[in-house]
Amino acid sequence: MPFSFRRKPQDADHAAADAKSGRRAWLGGRRMLTNTPYILPKDQAETDRLDFQHYLLRFVAGGNYRAPIRQPRAILDVACGTGIWGREMAQQFPRARVVGFDIDRGPLDRSLKIPGPGGQFPANFRFQTADALKPFPFQNETFDFAHARFIATFVPIDRWPHVVGEMMRVLKGGGAIEIVDMERPPTNSSPAYRQLSKIGTQLMIERNLYIGVEDHLVKHLSQAGAQHIQQRKFTIGTGPQGQQQQQLLADDLFAAIEHLKGIITRQGLLSVEVYESLVEQARQEVPQMSITMPIVFAFGTKL
Repeated sequence: MPFSFRRKPQDADHAAADAKSGRRAWLGGRRMLTNTPYILPKDQAETDRLDFQHYLLRFVAGGNYRAPIRQPRAILDVACGTGIWGREMAQQFPRARVVGFDIDRGPLDRSLKIPGPGGQFPANFRFQTADALKPFPFQNETFDFAHARFIATFVPIDRWPHVVGEMMRVLKGGGAIEIVDMERPPTNSSPAYRQLSKIGTQLMIERNLYIGVEDHLVKHLSQAGAQHIQQRKFTIGTGPQGQQQQQLLADDLFAAIEHLKGIITRQGLLSVEVYESLVEQARQEVPQMSITMPIVFAFGTKL
């Protein structure tokens, strides 16, 4: 049975603040950021999907990082979203100070509402509101490890040198920098899925976003001055556990597609009827065909 991302949203308490700030709007019942290239919602259902995506990636990669770190004392997570990666790193390195920042605090606040340990954050984890497309609010050489994951969803191609440069600026000498992202878009032979994927690609091209980072991460790390740069690549949906991974990947991708319904239909890229028909057709076709997605971990050090 597919994983469900349909937990009832708990966003009513954010509506008044959103309307006052003007930085967020509601589209088809989904909470969206304004004045940003990011096209996915910022609400409870998307928070659940991002956490699910985190567990899937950790499952496939066998851990939360690939950089050769030992006992970092200060860790930075850029555009941390729900904060789940930072929370787990704070638990893994209890002597470290872990800082996550994001332009929107909403996903983290929603994570804190989860009953039990899943909604608790270690004392050595701290969140800060900040925009990764602007100068980071930290002094030079503050962190031993600077990390960013799936930021291609909002960082325009011409802004990558800024973001990676800021990660290097706040990194101490001898520290490690790591960026994780989708190397290429998921592949599947379903005609309906491919049509929906093509529309997602169109939305990203319009916003000058990478469709897949390919080997560009190495270029950006090198230009920012990182040394000893390496890549580790994983393909979700392959290997001994490939079938299980493919099912989980499909759940994640269909959740993302459904979360794009508002922007796709509001912009007139598809009518509601055609969109819903394509999603239903894709749900029937995709499980019958192989679906995979290559991921790349790129990392280096600051001398």
